Amino acid sequence: MPALAAAVPGLCCIVNTADDVDHLGLHISPDVDSVCYALAGRFDETRGWGLVDDTFETVDGLARYGQDWFRIGDQDLAFSLLRTARLRRGVSLTQATARLADDLALGATVLPMSDHRVRTMVHTDRGTLGFQDFLVRHRARPAVLGLCYQGIETAAPAPGVLAALRRADVVVLAPSSPLASLTPILRLPGVLETLRRRRGPTVSVTPVVSAQPPATAPESGRATVRAALMAAAGLPHRASAVAALYRPFLDGFVLDERDADQATGIEATGLPVLMTDTLPPRGSRQGLAAAVLDFACSLAPIPVG
Repeated sequence: MPALAAAVPGLCCIVNTADDVDHLGLHISPDVDSVCYALAGRFDETRGWGLVDDTFETVDGLARYGQDWFRIGDQDLAFSLLRTARLRRGVSLTQATARLADDLALGATVLPMSDHRVRTMVHTDRGTLGFQDFLVRHRARPAVLGLCYQGIETAAPAPGVLAALRRADVVVLAPSSPLASLTPILRLPGVLETLRRRRGPTVSVTPVVSAQPPATAPESGRATVRAALMAAAGLPHRASAVAALYRPFLDGFVLDERDADQATGIEATGLPVLMTDTLPPRGSRQGLAAAVLDFACSLAPIPVG
């Protein structure tokens, strides 16, 4: 994320809020916060969430009362306290997120996908669970039977979302979970139509690399959850399945070079493919960002059928 922000003046990030959670009276937006912390260079990649060098005195105190299932650091908690206070004063989630971006002195715009409440619900063999309940409280152990996005039928994109998609020179779908992080955004009214009809190219970076096992515990956990959600939707845990899911609005797909055997099948659908290393170490991601942008700029948008 910081590499892309460095390469793109005026970067705008549209972020999933369907895994937001109300916890102990606080509105917590894990994806929004993770994007903001990453842009600020403060995201804890070792742990896979939260802020680097955060402390956990508050949540350790809550453990005495059995309320520590959702571990959140003290500095992280401070941002959620501020967000909740602003929301209770009638400020929208979009406005509250802009304040957070200002507090972190970000050079990019961060837009929550909607100001309306949408929640990803996971149907499991232990009943229907909110996404954070499934992921954190139950450690993603229940068998996944399906997903739904509660409230999506009546939600609208946040102010600025559709305009940002229309006006962007390039739209890049980040290598995030297709069903947990990106589908809620795509299902908002007007988003798919805007992506299909925009003039600039839209590309996706694969979130799945089949030929190399995850290198860290956070990556392994994300892969396990992503695979379970995709399987419940009848999708194999492969980059080619992600490309097929996005194909109706996509102009190009970035495939990890280790999965080169999948390129021919993706290209057979008429979708151009860039093969590159999508898993560079932290200090070498500028090259990936530049390669993705160069690839996107080389594409002409595929006409709407």
